[in-house]
This record gives sequence, C-alpha cells and structure tokens, in this order.
Amino acid sequence: MRYRSLKRLTDPAVEPLTLAETKTHLRVEHDADDGLIGSLIQAAREYAEEYLDVTLIHTQWQITFDLFPAHIELPRPPVAVAAGFTDVTLTYTTDKQTGVTLPANEYRVDRDSRPGVLRPLYGDSWPSHLADYNSVSVSWWAGFGADGSAVPRRIRHAMLMLCTHLYEHRSSVLSGQGFIASEMPQGLKMLLDSARWGGYA
Repeated sequence: MRYRSLKRLTDPAVEPLTLAETKTHLRVEHDADDGLIGSLIQAAREYAEEYLDVTLIHTQWQITFDLFPAHIELPRPPVAVAAGFTDVTLTYTTDKQTGVTLPANEYRVDRDSRPGVLRPLYGDSWPSHLADYNSVSVSWWAGFGADGSAVPRRIRHAMLMLCTHLYEHRSSVLSGQGFIASEMPQGLKMLLDSARWGGYA
C-alpha cells in the first residue's frame, strides 16, 4: 500500500539480522565481504518491509493529512509498545494558521489494531482546523522491537534466504545458453506471504 505523505523520521538503530549470523548462513568465513554482506542485510530488511508493509525494528514515522479523517490509521504496523517508543504526537493547524499539538489525553490510541488507529474520545470529535495541504500531522513509533530478537522467525529466515540469493547472484541475469533471469526463491516469498497482515498487507 502507498501513502502520499508517509515519511520515515528515523532509521532503525540496528538491522534485524547480525553480520555474524548472516555470514554463518552464507557459510562465509572471511571478512573481505563484510561491507557487501552488511548492505545485503539492509536491502533484505527494506525489501521485507516494503513487501509486507510493516516495520521490523523500532522506527519513527510521520504522516500528514489535509483534513482530519474519521479515524487515523497508522501505517507500517505494528505500533511500538516498548517503553521509550510509545510517543504519539498529533498536531494540526488552526483556522488562524497556528500550529497546535493536541494533548494525548484528548484522543485514543488503539495499539491492538493492525494497523494502529487514533480516534477521538468516545462521543467527541476532532477539533476544527484549517482545511489545507498537510494541515494535520501524526508521528509515532512502529516496529516489533529494538533488535531482531522480536522479529518473527519466518521473516528473519526469509531475509537470510534473500541475502543468500543476492550474495550468490550478483547480477539480474545468469550467463550460459543465452540469458536467463534469476528469480527470487519461491520459499522466500512463501515465508513472507505467511507473515502478511491478512487483507491489510
């Protein structure tokens, strides 16, 4: 799914896979390719996040709207629940073109939904605001955890498979009897497909 104004505010502090475990999977015992393998780990994480439309490691996101929707979905689930990563900031522009941060006790955050949702208080409504481009802004943290230990094993294994595929096939084609496209392993996509958020992903 694509969102017009979704922006990543922070990059994850670590990757879901360590260099050591990826080298073990690749059966690489030298250090000459450490830089390459590190970049493959990042590429594998970016691919998995885009394919699944999720966030693997704690990352801060921001999305903006021209108007308050009835409820505000927070893309790239899951919404983070760990201490230090639960801040949600909702700002809007008033009719006088002044930026205001709505106090956190004046709306509800549903962290159990996939994706997470912001709603007005029960029986209440969103405040009036300027109807203009990007006049409503929300920032929040998402991700399974601060490191790869909380990322589902099937996603991590799919990433290892992708790293192996990219390491062993450094071109999009293989030479031989003509040119043959090198497709992604079927098992990799099967693992990722099993981790999708139902109809959301």
